[in-house]
Amino acid sequence: MPGKLICNRNLENNLSSDMLFNLSAVWHFIVIVTYVTVKGLNEEKTLESFKWPRWEERTIDCTTTEGKEPDQCTLIAGNAKIPRDPAKYRCRREPMPFDRKNVLARNSTTRLACPIGCEPEANLSVLVKSPQNNHLCQKYYTYGKYRDQKEGDWYLWLAEPCRANITTWCRFNDIAPFTSKVS
Repeated sequence: MPGKLICNRNLENNLSSDMLFNLSAVWHFIVIVTYVTVKGLNEEKTLESFKWPRWEERTIDCTTTEGKEPDQCTLIAGNAKIPRDPAKYRCRREPMPFDRKNVLARNSTTRLACPIGCEPEANLSVLVKSPQNNHLCQKYYTYGKYRDQKEGDWYLWLAEPCRANITTWCRFNDIAPFTSKVS
């Protein structure tokens, strides 16, 4: 009899732990459904303000030398929603931030920084250099990107010995997810 009693207690313990698990799972489900429902009601207004991203390519051409000053790159923004006049986007020489680990640009005291005409709230994507086999250009060491808070624009920069074309993409969140049907 004592063995049977132990088996019954183990069975009761297993049953009650299974029931507790099922009850716990049910409560978790109820809490999650309630949260999602309430959150969804609060986000109804957010959905109206949601916009899909649109990407615009920006390239600074620093390899073409015809008709250009030696310290100038040309902004190319072919698919820009708002046309960009390259003459208004002039590069500037500025001090190169010092970094002991940057052996590639250790002789560079300045860098060439070029505005690219991305609105301040836009984000930038990856950087691509051309020609890609230029080993004097190393991302974050001899070229890169930064946002000038004071100017309110994004800049692509190059430091000697790098001479290349640098391309990035500006992300604008301005495409509405739903468009009304026109009759």
